[in-house]
Amino acid sequence: MKRHTGLSAVLLISLLSVSCSLKYSEGLSVDEVIPEFSFSNSVMTRYENKKKKLEMNVGQLEQFKDGNSMYAKDVVFSLFEDDDVSMEGSCTYLGANTKTEIYELYESIKIYRKKDDMKISGRSFHWNGKSEQLTAGRNDTVTVEKDGMVVRGSGFSASGVSSSYIFNSIVTGNIETNDE
Repeated sequence: MKRHTGLSAVLLISLLSVSCSLKYSEGLSVDEVIPEFSFSNSVMTRYENKKKKLEMNVGQLEQFKDGNSMYAKDVVFSLFEDDDVSMEGSCTYLGANTKTEIYELYESIKIYRKKDDMKISGRSFHWNGKSEQLTAGRNDTVTVEKDGMVVRGSGFSASGVSSSYIFNSIVTGNIETNDE
């Protein structure tokens, strides 16, 4: 009976140490499952060539041993171009691989692109930093607000290169005009 209690305690401790991570994957290695660094209520700032490129406020941030994988919860971010905010947004969850430049945003996502005065919101987005392509799931509803227009649809895809976007499914919305 005593042996069974000890085994149960070991299993419980093992489960608790693994389940605390924001990274929900099927990795087998301890290095892949347990974060190397974990921060709460933090601000992360990224610089390139001595210029601020990203500022991210997070409720929780986990960095993994490979140095490329990062997971965050309750995220508010700002991207910078020439020391000015070019884009800002927020999401509940963020998964990032800085090596492949693949970013996954989940739940209550709001993005504002200053250059185009455009707001985008949805529940799930995939950002490819190399191709500068923002996509949502085929059946996920996305809302775009720009120039008095509010459009909702699914099958959303946007290009950061051409500043264009498309919906590949049914779209609904309103367009407000200034008729005098």
